[in-house]
Amino acid sequence: DRLQKLLGNFLDFARQESLTLEPGNLNTEIEQLLDFFAPRAQDAGIEIIRYLDPELPAVRLDRETFRSALLNLLINAVQAMESGGQLVVRTRPSGLGVVLELIDTGSGMDPETLGKVFGAFYTTKQGGSGLGLPTARKIIEAHAGTIDIESAPGRGTKVTIWLPAPPRDRKSTRLNS
Repeated sequence: DRLQKLLGNFLDFARQESLTLEPGNLNTEIEQLLDFFAPRAQDAGIEIIRYLDPELPAVRLDRETFRSALLNLLINAVQAMESGGQLVVRTRPSGLGVVLELIDTGSGMDPETLGKVFGAFYTTKQGGSGLGLPTARKIIEAHAGTIDIESAPGRGTKVTIWLPAPPRDRKSTRLNS
């Protein structure tokens, strides 16, 4: 069973090349996923705090793959908070795109662990495949975005995802004269 799961994870990791990117509302995607995830968080004693900027510009998403990456990050956050805690989910405009931040009050990671988290097959979890974060990174990069993780032992972890907003249509941004 473990080998089958590992193979499935590896195949998911390997095939994240071609995405169907469509304009969408990042907040809507996050809200739907958080509503789906809420029972699991509640069972783990995790309070999810949402700060979703209503003025967020649209982004281009492959909804299914983006949700799978975000779900993996949410699961990681819950697993890092073994005794419960808080997970802040925040969106805001940033430059020519948007930022999504996931900030947990978990155990955090030391610099050595933090330096390895995006390496394929690196894991600190019993039964983990070590492909969750590398796959999430690959999905975010396939969206022309970036992912960064800041963490310190005893201080929790902050995951920051930046996604570009599609260029505006020049015709729609011109003022009528």
